Amino acid sequence: MRRDLGDLKEKIYLDLREKILNEEIKPGEWIVERKLTEVYGVSRTPIREVLRMLMEDGLIELNGKKGYTVRKLTLEDFVEIYTAREAIEGAAARLACRNRNEELIQKLQKLKQELELVDIDSDPAEGVALGRQLHDLLIEYSGNRILKKFYEKLRLLTNMTRNITKRSVDIEKKSRDEHIQIIEAVLKGDETEAEDLLRKHLRRTLSSVIETYYSSIMKHARA
Repeated sequence: MRRDLGDLKEKIYLDLREKILNEEIKPGEWIVERKLTEVYGVSRTPIREVLRMLMEDGLIELNGKKGYTVRKLTLEDFVEIYTAREAIEGAAARLACRNRNEELIQKLQKLKQELELVDIDSDPAEGVALGRQLHDLLIEYSGNRILKKFYEKLRLLTNMTRNITKRSVDIEKKSRDEHIQIIEAVLKGDETEAEDLLRKHLRRTLSSVIETYYSSIMKHARA
């Protein structure tokens, strides 16, 4: 019985997490306990445990006594996420060059071809998905378990930032070109260039997000 409840709780957690990451439940939207008990057919106890898990992931926030809302990433959140990513993934790019093997080379060559063929104008989300594959590969082949743990900890928040970047064709076109350059550097085994390109890519993406989505908010706040 307990194991069955644990399995169900895991399914509810994964379902809610996916809905948040896909923006089926949008940033700022309320998460109502009572409604979730009706939707999933369970008592409030497992629902509250699931909500605590999602809050630990950084996906929802507790708003006083009113309940939970899906987290809205602030400008400060973006800066902190991308600063952490630059440190973690920059090191991973360098290590992936050092540890590259025939398997990684083949995967990167295939990914490069897919990036060159993707039509960002009609499908920016596909560009995001391919870019995520590159970032994941660099972490995987870095061979560093500690870096991988930090990366996994950031993964969900990173996915939330990608929900914003995929709305901009311009941002994703630049990202696609930068991803190709990073792949070429890793294929050459140039550790310094790969790390430098990866760091510049993340800094440029952050700057583009600030310019595209936060500049108007900042101007309004100063007015």
